[in-house]
Amino acid sequence: MLKIPRIIKARPLDQELGFGKHLTTSGRMMNPDGTFNVERQPLSRWDNTYFHLVSMSWGRFLLVILLCYLSLNLLFSLVYLGIGLNQLEGLQPGGFWDNLYGVYFFSTQTLTTVGYGSVHPIGWGANLVAALESFTGLLAFALITGMLYGRFSRSTAKVVFSPNLLISPYRTGTGLMLRMANARKSELIETEVKVLLTMNQTDESGNLTRRFFALPLEISKISFFTLSWTVVHAIDENSPLWGFSSQDLLEANAEIMVLVQGVDEANQQTVHTRRSYTGDEVVFNARFKPVVGRNTKGLPMVLMQQIGAYETLH
Repeated sequence: MLKIPRIIKARPLDQELGFGKHLTTSGRMMNPDGTFNVERQPLSRWDNTYFHLVSMSWGRFLLVILLCYLSLNLLFSLVYLGIGLNQLEGLQPGGFWDNLYGVYFFSTQTLTTVGYGSVHPIGWGANLVAALESFTGLLAFALITGMLYGRFSRSTAKVVFSPNLLISPYRTGTGLMLRMANARKSELIETEVKVLLTMNQTDESGNLTRRFFALPLEISKISFFTLSWTVVHAIDENSPLWGFSSQDLLEANAEIMVLVQGVDEANQQTVHTRRSYTGDEVVFNARFKPVVGRNTKGLPMVLMQQIGAYETLH
């Protein structure tokens, strides 16, 4: 039997965040890495080609470029073989694999416009194919250069979040806390964080709907993100989380989304990142362990591997 989610007295957000109110009532809306659980039907097979090429890992990107390069050369090599080796001066005919070997490396020289000259076309067919291949090579390397620029110029934040949210003692009551740190050498300046709570609620007609609540923070913006940052939301009578237990969060399919935005001083570009937590990732009655130590020179050092370390309280 489905239990009716607990009603929140706090006022939900007036603005529409783009998630809808009725579509998502089970499961998480945002993955822990910040990607959304939404699938868009593509209009064509090549809709997201550029996005995939600039966002995939470097290893996969270089592998794709290498495979395209080898495939293009193989395609033109087969065309040269089909035309006939009599239209290529300097290439001695032999077996199929010997011929393929010879025209393949002639193709690589033509595609890259290197042209060592040991083999050159002498017939109309071979000259036309060589001209087309050199033009294809110019376009291909121009596209690769553009994608390389896109990858290098695509500025992203690298913020490490604690794996869990904690409900910890705070002032005279409790607070919802998460900890994060900047993993890059460059500083993030004018860094701002927003925390949103979303959960299932019932409207006036008794229908299940999705509500969004902004969680006010102790500090929502800092000038320099140099050390770790413990983001705190005070749980008081005005908080949407007031009186909620772990079971209440699970029954309401609660999800807490963290949005971080700042300016990377390395290129003066605005970067952003996000993180999502579900009810089972909230730990009650716990506090974070110290994460800032000292290095051998006595300078403050953020222990990045311990960013999520916490201890339970009794």
